Amino acid sequence: MSTVAETRAKRLARVGAEREWGLEDIVTLVAYVILTVWAILALFPIYWMIKNSFEPMQMLVIWPPRILPWWEELTLDNYAKLAHRAPMARWFLNSLVITAARTAGTLIFGAMAGYSFAKLRFWGREVLFWSLMSVIMIPAFITIIPTYQVIVWLHWDNTFLALIVPGITGGIGAMFLIRQFLRTLPTEIMESARMDGASEPAIFWKLVMPLAKPSLAVLGIYTFVGNWNSFLWPLIVTRSKEMRTLPVGLSLIKEFISSQSQSVGSPQYMAGATVASVPTILAFLLFQRYFLKGITIGAIKG
Repeated sequence: MSTVAETRAKRLARVGAEREWGLEDIVTLVAYVILTVWAILALFPIYWMIKNSFEPMQMLVIWPPRILPWWEELTLDNYAKLAHRAPMARWFLNSLVITAARTAGTLIFGAMAGYSFAKLRFWGREVLFWSLMSVIMIPAFITIIPTYQVIVWLHWDNTFLALIVPGITGGIGAMFLIRQFLRTLPTEIMESARMDGASEPAIFWKLVMPLAKPSLAVLGIYTFVGNWNSFLWPLIVTRSKEMRTLPVGLSLIKEFISSQSQSVGSPQYMAGATVASVPTILAFLLFQRYFLKGITIGAIKG
């Protein structure tokens, strides 16, 4: 048996060696080269940020800049100085609480609205749906001033309520994403549950929500990343440094540190940016397959 296997392996190796490269092979090789170069260019800023965050200031002013890190000069002093001079822990906690609350609200309210428009029958459903979809045509910046006026009237400015409540439903986009996915599910599943005596809440929580996990995962990831990186609205509705989120705090870090008669250098900015990037990078690495699924959700009509 071993002799036969060796003979077959040699024959396959000979055939592979004698096989000439065709046009398809060349195109594939060129595509891989282009993708590799594109990936390097896309990841290089992240590498440069992390590298500079561990190097002292004097290493960053050397010209020409060194691509590889100075291994013997790597240090955690930039992170220690940043944590000592600015309330990084509080900003991180604020961002985490706000992002978690808005992500959870988006998943719940988006799923409820998407299920209603996808599987429930009620008078005026299509008219209401397309009326809501038309709202997407309105630029989001137009609603900032009236929303802020409502927040001030409610005395919510500079509180967690101002940072969480306005975006807790996820908007029309969340509803539309879940609706498009649920339309691909057979309606007979819900009808069978109703015939067995299941209530509408039971159908939603015990049947629809488990089936909608792929779309919920995609929506959750996009919502998490978007809210974590949110800058304009937290900048508008917060005043005290204790209520700032991480992106806003980092943009104003020079103001906080200069009030303490201290200076801040590029390595410390890089350290802050690295800390702010960790949750989004981890979210992508852990759930990257759901990012790819997000491209095809709703593409198949049920």
